[in-house]
Amino acid sequence: MALTPQEIHAKEFSGRGRNYDRAEVNEFLDQVVVDYEALIEENKTLQTKLTEADSNAKQVEDMKQSVNASILVAQEAADRLKKQTEAETAATLQQAQVEAQKIVMEANAKANVLISQSQQENQKLVDEKAALSTDMGNFKAKLTGLLASQMDLINNSADWASFGDATAPATSAAAPVEAPAASEAGSEVETVVIFPEKTDESDKFLNNDEK
Repeated sequence: MALTPQEIHAKEFSGRGRNYDRAEVNEFLDQVVVDYEALIEENKTLQTKLTEADSNAKQVEDMKQSVNASILVAQEAADRLKKQTEAETAATLQQAQVEAQKIVMEANAKANVLISQSQQENQKLVDEKAALSTDMGNFKAKLTGLLASQMDLINNSADWASFGDATAPATSAAAPVEAPAASEAGSEVETVVIFPEKTDESDKFLNNDEK
């Protein structure tokens, strides 16, 4: 057991052999007591500081563990949030792709309908133009035939033969044929060329003519 300052101060030495100066011994012991007390106080101070340091170290360690735990929890939360965000992003992207495909399909369907309608309208116009061309050709042929029939009637009629002879110069095909005067006609039959009137119902005229 370590000595206390009081034990050092109260220590008595027995005299044997050569004697020591009591005053010097006491003075030295007093100095030892002072130094020893100072060492004890310093030791106490160091012990206190060590205890505080241990306490602080424990607090630091506890804080470190708490921070590590918080970091771990935050990391786990971040990982969960990242996975959730990635899943939501993937779902949103997939939905956007589905919507985009739907819009494209609808647009293509509408475009195909419009193209089909346009093609049908164009074909209808082509058919109408072809029919109109056919009607005009038929009308031209009928009109040409009618005029040819009238010219044949005029040229082959005995009543019209007296108005020209073989020695007379040929009349231009484009020149109009003059009708005989009323005084010269007598009982001769007058041939009249009838042209159809210009009308918007030419198709009805042709149909009636065919009947």
